[in-house]
Amino acid sequence: MGSWTPGPTVSIVIPARNNQRQLDRLLACLTHQTYPAHLMEVVVVDDHSTPRLRLPDRRPHRCRIEPAPPDGWGPGHARAHGSRISSGEVLCWLDPDLLVEATLIETLVRWQHTHSHAVSFADLRYALDHDPDPVDAADPVVARTLRRRFPDAPPHPRIARLLARTNDLRDADSLSYQAFVGACVTMSRALYESAGGVNPALTLGHDTELGYRLWQHGAIFIPDREARAWHVGSATATRTRVPGLRSDALSTLVPYARPAYRPRRRGEHRVPMVLAVVDAAQHPYELVRACVDRLLASTGVEVDVVLVADWDTEADWWVEARLIQAHYLAEPRVRFASHPPRTGFPAPYLLRVPVTCGVAPRTVAQLVDRAEWANAGVVELVHDTPQQLTLWRTRALARTAAEPDDLSTAVAAIHGRYRMQGRADTVDLSAIAVPHDWGIGARRPRPLTLLRHGWNRLAAVWHRSRDAVRRRPREH
Repeated sequence: MGSWTPGPTVSIVIPARNNQRQLDRLLACLTHQTYPAHLMEVVVVDDHSTPRLRLPDRRPHRCRIEPAPPDGWGPGHARAHGSRISSGEVLCWLDPDLLVEATLIETLVRWQHTHSHAVSFADLRYALDHDPDPVDAADPVVARTLRRRFPDAPPHPRIARLLARTNDLRDADSLSYQAFVGACVTMSRALYESAGGVNPALTLGHDTELGYRLWQHGAIFIPDREARAWHVGSATATRTRVPGLRSDALSTLVPYARPAYRPRRRGEHRVPMVLAVVDAAQHPYELVRACVDRLLASTGVEVDVVLVADWDTEADWWVEARLIQAHYLAEPRVRFASHPPRTGFPAPYLLRVPVTCGVAPRTVAQLVDRAEWANAGVVELVHDTPQQLTLWRTRALARTAAEPDDLSTAVAAIHGRYRMQGRADTVDLSAIAVPHDWGIGARRPRPLTLLRHGWNRLAAVWHRSRDAVRRRPREH
């Protein structure tokens, strides 16, 4: 500490509800931070306290209390509001029941000073049997004796196991996002906003869900052992329990938190495990449907599909485009795009599928299993033909700035490549029949010819889509 020149401005956001004593204690500790006071602002978000919270006499220079909006409640709602109304280049979240060392902010923010995608969090401990008076709370901070005062304070058991298993996230895997805890963490505002920010509607697990999105967005998680903070008082159930409690609340938003036995409810939106991309441009309806229907019938993992084409076209392909759109209009797992997505965010994987490749029910699941087992950034299913299935890890794509031609090499160099040969079943769909009197690229037939040959197919698809829409649950 003290070997670098602090530059980024920091917004410290503290959600608080009916805990004036704890807040007084934390603000007293923040008064003695080594990080320059003119670069820090402290925003306390009063989450509908009764009576309202007040600022103590002993507090940082730039400190204010903001009421939480009336349309919600909870730490996630308060943190979202505080992050939105603050202005610092770096966001720092602190729980109100903490005791923090004088060097905490400087220790954590040095990582954002070094790398814009760094997310740093402190070594959190639990001082279960201590409740120091706010008047005396800052004395050990000034004397730098907090660690000697709580020598046996235990860490969070789940986080400790995760860090031990992954060598402090140096050997990170797909579940390393669970290391993100909102009690004491810093990240750049640009990274926070590009990942979508915290979901204010989540009253449980909002930090875990944000950590998942940050992880998929390519964030670098850094558990800094030199930054120490202590929860004062008894640990709550949501802090120390196994993550099953949060898994139920996050099952629609985090694929890894979803029990395998839980089926998808009709009309339920879920973040899929795999986002499959199919180039549908200039391909007949029958071929596209054969490819996409096989993807949607995948078992073992949930798959959403993006169909890429010029959907506003008036060229020869317009009838086929309308047929494809009409068929999948009522399918929530299919969407249409004019350009292919670069990553699968927020899904953990992106699968590029040639339209002439039909997958078996377990093909996609086998690719994901290999990627998880090898912790690979890209998995390739090699065929005798030039076309092949390629599964990309979203996190690997987000952290790679290479051009598309060099993407595979760059991802493989950083995250590793796994190649499969003959371990997953695929079907060649290139023999799917194409209407013999409407060739792709041929001279545009007369409108009456198109209507005569396309009307029956279009009408049948429209009726199926209409019936599917009618079966959707109504929103009240």
